[in-house]
Amino acid sequence: MFTHNSEPSEHNELLSTLQQLVEPLAASVLGPSEVIIHDLSRLPRSIIAISGDVTGRTIGGPATDKLLSEAANGQLKTSIGYRTTSPTGKPLLSTTIILRNAEGIPAAALCINRDISQWEQLHALTATLTGVQEACPLHKDTEEEVFVHDLDELSRLLLTQAISSVHLPVEEMKKEHKVEVIRHLQAKGFFLLRDAAEIAAQALRCTRFSIYNYLNELNGDDK
Repeated sequence: MFTHNSEPSEHNELLSTLQQLVEPLAASVLGPSEVIIHDLSRLPRSIIAISGDVTGRTIGGPATDKLLSEAANGQLKTSIGYRTTSPTGKPLLSTTIILRNAEGIPAAALCINRDISQWEQLHALTATLTGVQEACPLHKDTEEEVFVHDLDELSRLLLTQAISSVHLPVEEMKKEHKVEVIRHLQAKGFFLLRDAAEIAAQALRCTRFSIYNYLNELNGDDK
């Protein structure tokens, strides 16, 4: 599980420096783009600075499902130039840079999302005019990452993904199926959300205490 142990002064200095870079970085990227800073100590509501508007998010908004999952599993890493899709369906080229403190603990994420739809259209036109059907250099595998706008949207997304993973409607689930749903939710960082146990209990039509029991069972399995 992600933890934050750096000194407040060091952490604040790092974030202050990153916030000063947001506007210059956004201005230096060609085409529609956005630059976002996440304070990883504030997960899941981690966006503290943003310049540009490609995904429709604002300051105070939550992390993506991908960033939250990596934080929950202690697998935060820098990823450069991977394909994603905007909420409006446009192809994006994204970069996530993880910044660490002096102890090597992840403290912030600097994210750049660039709308490449115009470049792809230009490439397609050029290929048509020249008759050369070369692979587009921006055509990389698209990663599953959802750009949500608030915590309610994030919790609904994670619940839908988890329930779908067992391939049964909730009313037909037995205990073992619900435990698998909770396992999926835990791996995705769902229980970093406020009132997560209550929300999961409502979705799985059981009690909050059942959710705690499922979590205890899973955590016992991990020992």
